[in-house]
Amino acid sequence: MPRKRPVRVGIVGCGIIAQRQHIPSLLRTKEAEIVAICDKDKALLNSIGSRLKTNKCFSDFSQMLSQEELDLVDICTPPHTHPELAIEAAESGCHVLVEKPAALTLEEFDRIAAACTRNGVKLCQIQNKMFEPVVMGLMQQVESGDIGEVVGVDIKVLSRRAAELAKNADHWYNDLPAGVFTEILPHPIYLAQAFLGTVDPVGVCVKNAHRNQHARSEVIKIILEGRRGVGVISYSGPATKDKTIIDINGTRKNLRVDLWNSAKVEYGMGGISRASRAWENLGQCLSLLQCSAGTTISVLTGRFHSGHFTIIKRFAESIRDGTDQPVSIEQAREVIRVLESITEMAAPDKATREV
Repeated sequence: MPRKRPVRVGIVGCGIIAQRQHIPSLLRTKEAEIVAICDKDKALLNSIGSRLKTNKCFSDFSQMLSQEELDLVDICTPPHTHPELAIEAAESGCHVLVEKPAALTLEEFDRIAAACTRNGVKLCQIQNKMFEPVVMGLMQQVESGDIGEVVGVDIKVLSRRAAELAKNADHWYNDLPAGVFTEILPHPIYLAQAFLGTVDPVGVCVKNAHRNQHARSEVIKIILEGRRGVGVISYSGPATKDKTIIDINGTRKNLRVDLWNSAKVEYGMGGISRASRAWENLGQCLSLLQCSAGTTISVLTGRFHSGHFTIIKRFAESIRDGTDQPVSIEQAREVIRVLESITEMAAPDKATREV
């Protein structure tokens, strides 16, 4: 029978993503409660434990699983550790929430999925940008047919923070199969899939901007062939700020979404006269003002929720109420499949390169 008590959560990994997104989201939702935390860094563990006012702090993951009655394990550790932790959590009877990418290869992901299925627990990969308010609104507009048929999707990702972290030779980013690309690309991949359906990479071009001596490459452009149209993903590491821009090209309308500013505008419609150009500019300005006003009001009234909060809340609800999870195993697997293909195509002996 569906449970009505909060889902009991154990967090493993108390780094930046846990501190900025997972812990605040779990503290805000009544559907879950943080029961225990785990991290190998004892100083960090004690600091977070003090903030949470809990003494259920473990430096040993197996010990946390055996000593605490957990419903859900929230994995916020580096990607290469995900399979071992997820499988052990599943074997202990815990549902698994895991940061993207859930695994570095399809073989690893399938082992995680098999362990979850075998033990009757759910698996959910964090795909938070799908649950940002402006993206959910965009998806509703596309699904309603308002923009006509989708023929193309361009996603541009600029990253300041990740590029800065990757400058540290000892950072785990640099040990991933495609470096920082492995960490960043799952976001635009699942966004492209949301609008284009099943996608396959057909071309990859990478470039080293020579701003990070430890990075193999810092800029990548990927061409995707999708069931509904063609997609392009562009990622640039040396950027002045974090930014994600989504362009959706439809047969009736074109839409542009700025995830950072939670703003959406329509463009490329109407006549070709100078007056039409002016009206289009005015319309875009008004759209930006409306988006800004709406977001501001939502924030001030406490109704604005980040994508992390929404996906975590919905996954906790799915566990408590026995409903479908927000991201299915099949959806997560497709992200890993495409990511693995891009990684292979971006290898030095295969990718088109400009140095």
